[in-house]
Amino acid sequence: PAGTAVLPAAGFAAPSGTAGDRSQAEGPSSAESGVGLELAAGPDPHPFGWEDVEREPKAHKCCLARAFRTTEYELLHTGGFLRLCTERGRVYWLAQNELDHRPPDWKLHFSVAPPDVPRAWDLLTRLFIECACDFGMKAVAGEALPDWPARQRGRELTVYIFQHDRVAYRDGGPMMGLCPSGSEHHFWLGPEFERGSEFWLDFARRAEAVLSDAGVESHGGVAEGDLALGGRYASLRNEAFVVGRDDSPEQQWGYVYPPNEAGWNAARHPCPLA
Repeated sequence: PAGTAVLPAAGFAAPSGTAGDRSQAEGPSSAESGVGLELAAGPDPHPFGWEDVEREPKAHKCCLARAFRTTEYELLHTGGFLRLCTERGRVYWLAQNELDHRPPDWKLHFSVAPPDVPRAWDLLTRLFIECACDFGMKAVAGEALPDWPARQRGRELTVYIFQHDRVAYRDGGPMMGLCPSGSEHHFWLGPEFERGSEFWLDFARRAEAVLSDAGVESHGGVAEGDLALGGRYASLRNEAFVVGRDDSPEQQWGYVYPPNEAGWNAARHPCPLA
């Protein structure tokens, strides 16, 4: 039931047929394996609080949240980021890597002064779950904050906006044909998982409000190269790779992360907030 504290996985079973968006890209879900896992049956106490994560950064935690379906959220602490995601989100990231980051890669960025990133994480992860968001979000991890590059100022927290690409995901994404028979719905990347512009604009407005009410400081305004959304924190950017020179000594041509001067939609994909 909602409000239950963190429980051992063996003490909780999701209702049959409602496992929704488990976040393992292969094999059984974390809730099914029950190895080294703490599972929360509800959002209180916060299952992904920053202090708890910093205390045990590699502890495997997940949370089941019920809205129009039951969604399993899981925490990853890798590559200098804390990531909150669903299983579909992990497949989306896999697909982006497999396709050289060329499909649409829309993100809401939140500008947060480094000392306030822990509070912003607690606030926005709670909002993310409350809004039954799919796919994922991330924040710069504590150990990476001192080295956060100036060119990424204003992108301390990110929420991913999935936009279906009928060419890139024409067969449902990279797990089709690889995942166990009968589990395809956990991994499917289809247009039905897009959320409309009003959903994301409302999420951005609510995020601005909770950050402001908590006294969270913006990191000098929104990120350079992003589209400001009218507040101190939230901005929009498509980070699909574009043709350019890479950072190697030879500066070879290829698909590269869009530099700030390329603007908020260098790849010119349709805007999800239009």
